[in-house]
Amino acid sequence: MRGWLSGMAASMLCLSSSAAIPIDCATAPSIKCLAAEVFLLAKKLPAGDGNRAHVEFAEQELADNDLEVALDYVISDNPDPPPWEDVEWIARAGRFGDALETARQQKSTVARLGGMLVVASLLVEKDAAQAREIVEDVERELPSIAGDSDEDAQGVPALAGKVWAGLGQSDRTLRLVGGHGARTVDWLLVIANTYPAAAGWREEAWREAERLNEPLPLQQLLRDALTRGDQAEISRAAQRAARAVDRMTSIDAEPSAVIALARALLAAGAPQPAARLVEPWPQWLDGKDDTARFNVVSELITVLAGLARDQDVETAAAAVSTPARRSQCLSNAADEYARRGRRDLVAKRDAEAMTLAMSSPTGDAKLQWEHDGALINLALARAGRGDVDGAIAAATKVRDDAKVRETISYVVKRAIDTGHGAAAAPAIEVLEQRAGTAQDAPLLLAAANAWYMTGDEDRARDDLAQVLTMARLTGNDAGLAAELAWRLDGAGKPASMITIVDKFGVTDPGAIDRLVQIIRPLSPAVAVQLAGRQVEVWRQIDELANIGVQLAADAK
Repeated sequence: MRGWLSGMAASMLCLSSSAAIPIDCATAPSIKCLAAEVFLLAKKLPAGDGNRAHVEFAEQELADNDLEVALDYVISDNPDPPPWEDVEWIARAGRFGDALETARQQKSTVARLGGMLVVASLLVEKDAAQAREIVEDVERELPSIAGDSDEDAQGVPALAGKVWAGLGQSDRTLRLVGGHGARTVDWLLVIANTYPAAAGWREEAWREAERLNEPLPLQQLLRDALTRGDQAEISRAAQRAARAVDRMTSIDAEPSAVIALARALLAAGAPQPAARLVEPWPQWLDGKDDTARFNVVSELITVLAGLARDQDVETAAAAVSTPARRSQCLSNAADEYARRGRRDLVAKRDAEAMTLAMSSPTGDAKLQWEHDGALINLALARAGRGDVDGAIAAATKVRDDAKVRETISYVVKRAIDTGHGAAAAPAIEVLEQRAGTAQDAPLLLAAANAWYMTGDEDRARDDLAQVLTMARLTGNDAGLAAELAWRLDGAGKPASMITIVDKFGVTDPGAIDRLVQIIRPLSPAVAVQLAGRQVEVWRQIDELANIGVQLAADAK
């Protein structure tokens, strides 16, 4: 739901004020019942609260036509909405006439035209004639905002072009979206992904990129092909981008854009043009201070490693004078060598990175922070490569014992998250031992959870039992303990979560929210009962609305 932070202070006044959820919602929830409860709860929020106003819009403007859209709006949270957002939601609820009238009443020309166009875009497949009439009306007014540099204003012609694309009018689309540099390529790719059955939009994007002769548009197209995962298309895109690079007589662009294109070419299997792009890299460092050099080299070094330009890797790293920063650059290179299977160079660069991290000065608080940061970065990089022993060795060099424990917990998480859970046991054991000795219940709980995630339920139970003897858990730790207890001993039954939550005394709003998310797809009824234990009204509203959206999805 939008505006959690902005509405939090006022909403905190309503702690413990949420009424019991009606029995029919808690035992056999329906979208209708949940929506009614959401709208009732919103009235408990203070007048003027942003969350209350958000829900009231859903109730007054959307619910009569489409409860699912209304609940979807309740949980929406666009941090930077366009000025026509409300118009779009009214149209999504099927109130096209009202949405169009609301758009036309907007005081801002940009909001009015954008609102009309979002209505037209939703009408393309329902009433093409009306969609055409709307976009023609808008197009006649586009000259009035032509000089407006506001981002919303600049996006209005692209919205019009997208509507024309849906109506099959490619010439009118191109007239509206063309001539805006890399933004044109971006818009054309959006249109191509919106109307995948319509051939030609990616071809138009390629033509524009080749005309521009700049790195960014080519990178956009390569990333688009890589994201879609079609190997034949990736190969064709790489070949075409390579030809475009070959035609570039000079590359006058920010190094970050050139490096990003080179990285995309490498990912697409085209090393030769990538090498040509980064050939002038020493010039990018001329006249730069150490921070600026680090910013370039930290990105560049993975491309050089991927191209097997090993001497350049050494030279580029040496251009960064601060030991902690140079350590990170060499660790980045080791990561790339690991991806390429060059184990000898992984070991060499990694060892150099460790030596630099250890040699970085510690004379004051800032230097100590940089020293520890270099060791922590190295520990996480090693864990991500599956070198758990090496990660532990780096982590234990950090000076503060509490920070060592915390770093090892990050090492465990990184190893598991990157698919090296089978190798994580030594780090979990170290975390377990250190957390137990320090009576650090939250990190011992993290060890218990890691044992569960890596398949050792007996050790997870043992650690969880020890955690529960140390201290009464609070906040998200109580929620994680309840979740782990349920996964270990809940017999896979959603209803058992209720008993466990009450036994553990879980009351933290964030913890309840997390548990509701876990149970929601398994049992909406139990999720509703958990939401009834939520003490913050705005969170309960969000949880019940999400359950309603889940029910709607399950019914399709």
